[in-house]
Amino acid sequence: MAQRRRRLKKKKILLTFFLMVLIAVMGACVFYIVSVLRDFEGSRDQSFTTDLSELGITQETDVSIVDDGDGSSIVNIALFGVDQRDEEQCRSDVVMIATVDKRHNKIKLTSIMRDSYVPIDGYGSRKLNSAYFFGGPELAVKTLNQVFDLQITDYVTVNFSEMAQIVDAVGGVEIDVSEEERLDANHNMIEQAAQSGEEVQTIQQAGRQTLTGMQAVAYARIRYVGNSDFERTERQREVMTAIFDKGKAMSPLEYPGLISKLLPVVETSLGLDEILSMAGIMLRDVTIEDIRIPYNEDLINGGEIWVDGQVCLYYDLDASRDKLHQFIYQDVMPQQP
Repeated sequence: MAQRRRRLKKKKILLTFFLMVLIAVMGACVFYIVSVLRDFEGSRDQSFTTDLSELGITQETDVSIVDDGDGSSIVNIALFGVDQRDEEQCRSDVVMIATVDKRHNKIKLTSIMRDSYVPIDGYGSRKLNSAYFFGGPELAVKTLNQVFDLQITDYVTVNFSEMAQIVDAVGGVEIDVSEEERLDANHNMIEQAAQSGEEVQTIQQAGRQTLTGMQAVAYARIRYVGNSDFERTERQREVMTAIFDKGKAMSPLEYPGLISKLLPVVETSLGLDEILSMAGIMLRDVTIEDIRIPYNEDLINGGEIWVDGQVCLYYDLDASRDKLHQFIYQDVMPQQP
């Protein structure tokens, strides 16, 4: 009996020790996660307006993004890619709409061509990327809402010089690179490295491979291979999709560490509660889809109009808005004729 009591006592001591270690580890994890998320909230763009009228949202705006009340919401976020140095004003070289669609368990990416000829409040009709130059993310979001009848209230902006860090944070992205793309991307990297002082990491061969951050950014910025900006936006969505795929494959326990790496390189109006609300979709069997606006069939006069000595992309905005709404809200993929 005495020996049995000693064994039980020993087991209790071991169990108590194990529980103490487990509690300590869990406490450390919770503290780490809370501190990371607190830093994220602290870095939020608090100056971004919450006045819906200033963002071009009225009662007449499409209401189909309202949460159904059962968690099956559709939320749109404006994504901007800029090439900003110091505090200078800049245009948005990349304009996308990221849709978190919990109704259909999808993440949707829509590229809006940056040279789109659109009306910009207070500045007349001109290139879409000018909105960011004249009024920053607020005017850029307002323009998207007014032109395409949306209810976007938040944005994320990433500087090209920092986009590489996001790609590296997920361990690179897998892309199939043609020989023409390889040569153009390497040229982009040489220019990028000359400005930043970084060491050039050229792509050594064509084919499917994992690109580093610098390589992926150079690939996404290719302009002179294929159909100019049309294929350029396709490459940008390809890189974004690859980033989402890598994030989806990560363990949820890795997310806090990933967030801590992204904090210094992302400017956003999103708050912690909004991020956590949308992040749940990554735990589902989520798929990713993408389109480009405009579709070729909606181009007018070959898609060109000259304004103030610049050529803009001219197309049917009403038809494009309808296709965008089909894709985002009705989960219908518009087909090219």
